[in-house]
Amino acid sequence: MSGRQSAGPSGSVAQPCPATAAGLSPGRRTLAFVVVAIAFVMDLLDVTIVNVALPGIGQALHASGAQVAWIVAGYALAFAVLLVVGGRLGDLYGYRTMFVWGVASFTVASLACGLATTAGGLVLARVAQGACGAVMVPQVLTLMQAMYAPHERMRAFTIFGTLGGVSSALGPVIGGLLVDADVGGLGWRSVFLINLPVGLLAIVGALRLLPKDAPAPGTSLDLTGAVLCLVAALAWTVPLMQGPEQGWRWPLVLLLGSAPLWSWLLWRHCRRIEGQGGHPIVQPRLMRDSGYRRGLLLSLLCTGLVPAQLFVLTLAWQSGAGLSATRMALLCMPIALGVMLSVTYLGKLAFARLGGRCILLGLLFQAAGIALMAGIAAGLWGEPVALVMQWPGFLAQGLLGLGVGFIGPPLTSLTLHAVPRDQAGGASGVVNAARQFAAVAAIALVAGLVHGPAEAGHTPLLLITTLPGLGALLLASVALAWRLPAGLAPSPAQAH
Repeated sequence: MSGRQSAGPSGSVAQPCPATAAGLSPGRRTLAFVVVAIAFVMDLLDVTIVNVALPGIGQALHASGAQVAWIVAGYALAFAVLLVVGGRLGDLYGYRTMFVWGVASFTVASLACGLATTAGGLVLARVAQGACGAVMVPQVLTLMQAMYAPHERMRAFTIFGTLGGVSSALGPVIGGLLVDADVGGLGWRSVFLINLPVGLLAIVGALRLLPKDAPAPGTSLDLTGAVLCLVAALAWTVPLMQGPEQGWRWPLVLLLGSAPLWSWLLWRHCRRIEGQGGHPIVQPRLMRDSGYRRGLLLSLLCTGLVPAQLFVLTLAWQSGAGLSATRMALLCMPIALGVMLSVTYLGKLAFARLGGRCILLGLLFQAAGIALMAGIAAGLWGEPVALVMQWPGFLAQGLLGLGVGFIGPPLTSLTLHAVPRDQAGGASGVVNAARQFAAVAAIALVAGLVHGPAEAGHTPLLLITTLPGLGALLLASVALAWRLPAGLAPSPAQAH
């Protein structure tokens, strides 16, 4: 759902000593695996768990439409910008150390979210959460490399891949159940405060179980690149989110007009650092490979479809049609089942038989799900609220989730297929960051469509309003996916 893959998001490829893996007893290694899995799942759940809490948050904190969108997108934006930096912090100070700091700061940021009394304060706390997640998550897979010998890693990473897809899909389900349970009168705050006991458990387990490691020499952070990346991302997204609601005042128009300039400055900075033999936040030499360029562009186009649709579903069916959080959780359950089925079995089978063409199949599944849900909202086959909680609504959601496994893992494989081994960490880090940017951009796009000045209130017809934006992303994605190679042949870099 979030678009993150277990392909090495740290931006660097660790080379753990084999003795580290051999020095752990099987029991300790299993418990250590559980510890890092807890942190991994906690981050992924927080990407989507907030969706069904948005109506309650908006009402309690008097949040504007743009602030509601930023509660979701702010997390992804901070995560995307700092993802590669977080991986390099692990190289610089040690993966275990940065994992503990990441989990601890993520837990504190979750507490700040749960205690927020204003919409602006909650947005800032969510941005902090995303930044802390960017420090925590890159260490997870590097620690997995340290704990498992090369011949044992495939099974561990397969489990993590399954956990990733299912956790993201289950976020709205768990969030809905927590909100309606209203434990201790916490309401929507429980979706954030649930991280406190989970985070404390992960911290204690990490200190007792995770292997220690030495910092890697020669690591640089490229903070200038990170700042330029943040400014460019804000220049693209802030006007799209704020403009429709605030009437496109001249500062927003000016900011959007400056976005290409900031993007160019970022590219120029990265080329200069790379030319000096350094390690910029984005490696321009990766763009020389046409397969990597196309895969990265396709990730930017299609990865945001599911987060954007989830965002609008919440506004349409909870705020607009009055569905309870529990019923919304039930409506999201088919997405989780579709993700689980496609990630663990159907997507792999389709990739083995169809190669890159299975991405087209995944896009068609998602297009069908979005169109079917829009038809339900328009009342084409009956009363919308009744129909959405019956098999047509569940089918639409299932198709949306099913497409995830046909798109995500195959697209990662095709994008990174010809990348040399010594560039694989940086390449996968950029891909994962791009997928977070895609979620932010897609949410900004649909937020602009549904929060215009002529807005007449949230209704299920919001799903019709967003069809032009989502349809354009789908059409562009299909056109680009058609140009990807149908199959995979071993590249010279991989053979070496």
